[in-house]
Amino acid sequence: MRAAIIAQLGAAPIVGERPDPVAGPAEVLIEVSTAALNPADLVYASGIRGRPQTPFVPGIEGVGTTPDGRRVYFTPTIHPHGSIAQWAVAPAAGVRELADDIADGVALGLGVAGTTGFLALAHKGAIRSGESVLVLGATGSVGQIVVQAAKALGARRVVAAGRDQATLDGLLRRGADDVVTLDEGYESRLVEASEGGFDLVVDSLYGEPMVAGIRATREGGRIVNLGMRAGRTVELPGIPFKGRDLLSCSVGAIAPEVQATAFADLCDLARRGEIDVASELTALVDVAASWERQGSSPHVKLLVEP
Repeated sequence: MRAAIIAQLGAAPIVGERPDPVAGPAEVLIEVSTAALNPADLVYASGIRGRPQTPFVPGIEGVGTTPDGRRVYFTPTIHPHGSIAQWAVAPAAGVRELADDIADGVALGLGVAGTTGFLALAHKGAIRSGESVLVLGATGSVGQIVVQAAKALGARRVVAAGRDQATLDGLLRRGADDVVTLDEGYESRLVEASEGGFDLVVDSLYGEPMVAGIRATREGGRIVNLGMRAGRTVELPGIPFKGRDLLSCSVGAIAPEVQATAFADLCDLARRGEIDVASELTALVDVAASWERQGSSPHVKLLVEP
């Protein structure tokens, strides 16, 4: 089969031939129609977290068809049979039947990225109707879903913070009540935009932006971190943190059935027009360029048609 192949850790994938995979017990073989690129794919292929055996096919999520004809969304995949290939293998628990009214690109935007953000917002952050919410890293695929979902779940006020001004401007039409550009002096603008303190902060940046978000959170508020795009360490001052709850959301630690429910809830919001997914479809032959683009934090979900 044709596939993207990681031949060496730390290198971009090449396109080549791989043997067709075979599903084992409690696994499902899937003919892939569309795969997605995620930051996690680049981290895994870099060898930062473990050293996976090469060669392997990257890609942790996709949409396709099972041998018995079911159209499904699936994540994660089983090494070495990732989703950026004509065929992939996933654990049966990670395969979800997909309704025909949810397009491949929508499903993949609501999958790893959307579910991660939704679980941080609704499961770990326990958002309540009428609360004010700050989304740090709002211009990424995860953040864009969080902004829209927060409004759909009844947030009184949603503030989107990020670096890409064009994407921030677009979020004002997709659920954000205000935006803050993370450039010089943004710390004071976050406090001003909080109107007395946010109830909930959903943060995918970590580092200094998260500390600024804590300063803009009211006493009794919650900060949920789900990523580290701005750095892997932080110096946390005690006074602004006092009385706030700092939580960490790792999707891998959340039960598959809870993840499946979150995905279904997101699909319902998409059907009602309350969540819009921005995606871009690329060809398998261009996977190396797409891989490089993913590393520079694009403001759109990158999809690959194998």
